[in-house]
Amino acid sequence: MLKLTISLASLLAIVVLVNGHGRLWSPAGRGTLWRFPQFQKYNPERDYNDVEGFCGGFHVQYNENGGNCGVCGDSYSDPAPRRHEGGGLFGRGIITGNYSAGQIIEVQIDLTASHLGYFELRLCPQNNPLVPATQECLDQYVLELADGSGTRYPIPTFDAQLHTYSVKLPEGVTCRQCVLQWHYNTGNSHGYCSDGAYKLGCGSQEVFRACADIAIN
Repeated sequence: MLKLTISLASLLAIVVLVNGHGRLWSPAGRGTLWRFPQFQKYNPERDYNDVEGFCGGFHVQYNENGGNCGVCGDSYSDPAPRRHEGGGLFGRGIITGNYSAGQIIEVQIDLTASHLGYFELRLCPQNNPLVPATQECLDQYVLELADGSGTRYPIPTFDAQLHTYSVKLPEGVTCRQCVLQWHYNTGNSHGYCSDGAYKLGCGSQEVFRACADIAIN
């Protein structure tokens, strides 16, 4: 009985460790802001699965939705409005960050299970919190890392941790409500590279996304 209890406890620990991936922590994402006391006054909906904005899962994204993903991590085939997009259950336009145009800002991503790959952040000056942002709008502004090394923040290890880094907001872009999109392109699956080699990080990879509402003065 003791061995059985230990085995069950170990299995439970493993399940807990793998049940989660990552979330946009600061500025707080739409599904995560309920975890912070300063936003309780808005009576936000609680997304207990806020680390699972993985486009419905790898099979759904690539085998059912042709590789497409909702802009905020929902399955592309979910009915409109998708839960984390403008007008959806969590898309209420609650501002979780106030900044200035051209400012260097600090962002935090809580990675509860690392899958290698890289992060990117995109910005859409939406100014209508109840209307979903489009990927075309977000793609206008891919935020540069503050150190000038590009737009991709690399994840080199399998360590789960809180990642803190800085990006630069675009000059001249202001909004009373902008959508900030966190895009996590993982890199822990094997696939074929452009040169025909079969390697880790090549081919189709699992994707995670989340959105936050911010204001830029």
